[in-house]
Amino acid sequence: MISDSRVREVSRHLRDLIEPVAANVYFAPEAQEGYKELGLSYLPSYFRSRSACMGDVTGDVVVATFGVFNPAIVLPAIEKGRTVAVADILDARERGAIGGLTRILEGVPEGAARATELLRRGADATSTEGHPIYAGLRSLGFPGDPVGDLWRAADLLREHRGDSHVVAWTAHGVDPVEITLLTELWWRMPLNSYVGTRGWSPDEITAGIERLRDRGLIDGEAFTPEGEKLRASIEESTDRQERTVIEALGDDADELLSLLEPWAKAIVASGGYPADPRNLTRK
Repeated sequence: MISDSRVREVSRHLRDLIEPVAANVYFAPEAQEGYKELGLSYLPSYFRSRSACMGDVTGDVVVATFGVFNPAIVLPAIEKGRTVAVADILDARERGAIGGLTRILEGVPEGAARATELLRRGADATSTEGHPIYAGLRSLGFPGDPVGDLWRAADLLREHRGDSHVVAWTAHGVDPVEITLLTELWWRMPLNSYVGTRGWSPDEITAGIERLRDRGLIDGEAFTPEGEKLRASIEESTDRQERTVIEALGDDADELLSLLEPWAKAIVASGGYPADPRNLTRK
């Protein structure tokens, strides 16, 4: 039986290393060019390409599954995005991901097949209840390209944890603005420095800060002990939902982490992901 502390350690380390591999597609010029050819700018292409694994879903479904974004930006973006067929946006996304990672990693990196095998083992061990984006990705299968398969396997585990996180913070009784503000402090960022990127207005953000103060979760611009405890509990709840992944990796977890680390570093160093997640997250 793997201990809770080991699940926490490995799942958070894995999260930090797969994030640049999986999410480079949102920054890769190869992907953006493909979306531009389909007539989509950044926001419609982001929401449509990430949600298309679930099918031709409406904006309300995207609001529910992505969790933290303001419906005011999601709904019009999906309305525009749905002018492009699911198959076409998924194809552009896959080609963009493969192109971007192949360029940054200078081909197929040594160990890619083994890393893909281990990531797939972890993904195959999980189930889909409460994890809609993960379930959608799982339904797509694998591209059949060595870099594409590595990306898809990383994306599966990224979205599984993302779905787990939405389940966790909603169960803890916080709303999208509040969880993003709490996460800023969890990442040791200044309060109200990131939440605006999720599309919330200054008035909505101010109201969220006041709600957190009224609940005794923040004092001034910082956590109260109760607020830090709540945010830690949300992360621990997220970790618990990743237990099946970590148990499936077993003694091979450290090998997987060692394979992923130089690729994650290379992606961040190239500008293919905006920041090293290891510098933001708490262990």
